Amino acid sequence: IYVIDSADKKRFPETSEQLLELLADEKLTNVPLLIFANKQDLLNAATSSEITDGLALYTIRDRAWQIQGCSAYTQEGVK
Repeated sequence: IYVIDSADKKRFPETSEQLLELLADEKLTNVPLLIFANKQDLLNAATSSEITDGLALYTIRDRAWQIQGCSAYTQEGVK
């Protein structure tokens, strides 16, 4: 499980780099990836498409991955 701030699009390149470094760990080979896109209650929150592009998720081909929108504030998507 990887949690991102979906309202902070300017940090997507840094977040993508950190995620790809994490996924390079051989202990995580073939482990599915669930990305919680937090702060979906905010008007400037990125969509799943924007997150896919911003984090270059289309380059991840060696495992299943999914984006789940959520809001820790409203608890939407986390119950």
